[in-house]
Amino acid sequence: MQQDPNSRPATGYPYPYPPQQPANGYPPNAGTAYPYQNHNPYYVPLQPPSLRAVLIFTAVLLLPILSIFFIFLIIVRPQSPTVYLNSLSVSNFTVSDNRLSGKWDLRLQFQNPNSKMSLHYDDVLCTLYRGRETLSETRLQPFDLGTKDQAPFNATLSVSGTYVDGRVVDSIGKERAEKGSVEFDLRVVSLVTFRYGVYTGRSSETVFCDDVAVGVGGNISSGNMVGPAMRCKRENGRFLHCSAGETLIDQPKLLENLLQRDESTRADGRNFRDRAGFIAEHGTSAA
Repeated sequence: MQQDPNSRPATGYPYPYPPQQPANGYPPNAGTAYPYQNHNPYYVPLQPPSLRAVLIFTAVLLLPILSIFFIFLIIVRPQSPTVYLNSLSVSNFTVSDNRLSGKWDLRLQFQNPNSKMSLHYDDVLCTLYRGRETLSETRLQPFDLGTKDQAPFNATLSVSGTYVDGRVVDSIGKERAEKGSVEFDLRVVSLVTFRYGVYTGRSSETVFCDDVAVGVGGNISSGNMVGPAMRCKRENGRFLHCSAGETLIDQPKLLENLLQRDESTRADGRNFRDRAGFIAEHGTSAA
């Protein structure tokens, strides 16, 4: 077989094979590829809001609310109710062998000084003390007070043969001998609802009538309050609830919690007063 004289050996590059498809669906060397770069000169990355912008936004939101609140205070001018102890008398009062008995009749006067807000007393608890001893307590029925209104209420507290500490017995005997009277403390705790149109707000009100002297000197078993009517001192009220057009219900548990807190506060005050009197009488070395 003769070969073609014009034939030459094949030269050049081999025919390229078609690219292989990746098995996992990602192009090869995907992890080492350069990230995308945005060369748009008008692109501005988002920045978090500055503190100044947050403060301005907060002020814009709070300003209308505060303005309405201050306008309300200027127009309505809410004031806390006042309580007066007009009279206090005791009968069948005896103290012997650390046992105390007696019946106290008191007359309270509740006043609403507000000219645009009416009051509703949900619950009123009167408690009579002597030193650190709670002698008796009673509740008053709920009642309403209109604007610039006042209402008197009578209450009776009694105790029969209750045990009292020896120091209380000694202090009562000392006061009866030296002053011809015995001092008692009265506390009135109430849940009060303030009403103005559709607005209602509830707060707890606590007042104290301390060192109320009753003339039962010597062996006398009955007597009346010494001196004129007295205004009870108000403790800082606790704001509990406010709403617009909402019906409020009594909360006995809430009142009990308030009484427990008031009792601890009173106990601290009485402990301080008793200790101060003991130091004044016996000196610091005995304390």
